[in-house]
Amino acid sequence: MSLTDTGPAGPATFPDDPDATLYGRLLRRAHVTGRCPVWVHPDDLEHTLDRPEDPDDLADAIDVTGGEAVLDRWWPGPCRAECPCGDPLPDAIPRAWLGRPAPDLSLRPETFDAAVELAAGYQGSLAVVDAYRPSDVPAVLGWAGICNYPHQDLVALSAVLRYWEARWGAVVVSLTRSRMTLSVARPPMHDDECEQVAAEHFAFCPDQPDPQNGDYYSLRRYAGMVRGARSWGFWWD
Repeated sequence: MSLTDTGPAGPATFPDDPDATLYGRLLRRAHVTGRCPVWVHPDDLEHTLDRPEDPDDLADAIDVTGGEAVLDRWWPGPCRAECPCGDPLPDAIPRAWLGRPAPDLSLRPETFDAAVELAAGYQGSLAVVDAYRPSDVPAVLGWAGICNYPHQDLVALSAVLRYWEARWGAVVVSLTRSRMTLSVARPPMHDDECEQVAAEHFAFCPDQPDPQNGDYYSLRRYAGMVRGARSWGFWWD
């Protein structure tokens, strides 16, 4: 994919005087209206990545892309010999045993409530874009936060976000030039779930183990950080 200066795709609108109440109303109706909100700064959307321009074509492309398969493909393990983490990554993402299919949380009231709770602290611009679900919003906008990384595939990115949206009630609440913040309605609590989510975060965002402050997160340590966390933040340097 390539970087362009075409700006956000589709008729994105920016309501005057947005607040968490408006955000919640739009979010809860997005699966019906096809118009989904996300907190942004318009200047952060001036550059975009190539993607299917038609929202329906884009949604269809995401439909046939498996989020778990994307993460398996992006997994950075095993660790290099010189890795400083002190806790080598396994060869593959560890998977928690569920015993039965996990419920789809994407349209649960608790999922929307968690997003609105997180949005209560936001001030800025609210973009309303052509998407039926928050997970598709980065792809619809052509969000360029991943432009410095080898996996510049917004369809794959949104497929992962759909998977998390269904599994954990994780909702894309805000986007900046290089950051993405998700609310999490039902975060992982058990050790095996936390380890799986930690590994998935490392696959999703290569900077996640290294916060650029002289520290470095091992998979085990990061798994402890995601336990019960009601928001997830990602930063692509």
